[in-house]
Amino acid sequence: MLNKNSIETPLHYHADQESSYAAGSGNTGIVIKEYPLLSHLILRGRATDSAFVDGVALSTQLNISRIPNRVVSIEQESIYWLGPSEWLLVSPYSRKDELKQALDKHLSGHVAVVDVSGGQTMLNLQGEHVHEVLMKSSVYDFHPDNFQPGKCVQTTFAKAGALVSKKNDGSFDLIIRRSFADYIAEWLIDASKEYGCRIEVGFNQ
Repeated sequence: MLNKNSIETPLHYHADQESSYAAGSGNTGIVIKEYPLLSHLILRGRATDSAFVDGVALSTQLNISRIPNRVVSIEQESIYWLGPSEWLLVSPYSRKDELKQALDKHLSGHVAVVDVSGGQTMLNLQGEHVHEVLMKSSVYDFHPDNFQPGKCVQTTFAKAGALVSKKNDGSFDLIIRRSFADYIAEWLIDASKEYGCRIEVGFNQ
């Protein structure tokens, strides 16, 4: 059992500054939410291998996408397409051991399950000016006509790297390396300065 009171999240030092970035009008055009307590498991296998596909489905209740740049989600669990033979499974941290055991049970052969939870974290961006901030931060085209809910892409973001996906509510999830979290937060704060920005730091279940 993790003691949340003893853990510093990647954006821990922004916790006392949540309201200090708001524009003079009091409006907040961008809200950055941190979701640090998640399980991140890399799955490697062949999409043409029915035993692998079925094993992942039995373990997670999710079907891996064979379509590039798609994310499949049910409640708090998601599988992101990273490449023809690679996916990222994200779930609550409390589910990590259970999922690893299930995957070990149902997968065999030329497959791999790698725990990268300690090296990654997730941010969620929402607000009426989120598209403007994304356009400042990446060369990728995040226009709604090109980037619909359920799509994900690995791209350069603020001179770092990020896995970006769009949710049904219109917000965007960013999965980034933990070591770049503070840098990207500072970048987003600066890019959002004209709209007002608030960072919400905390834990999810």
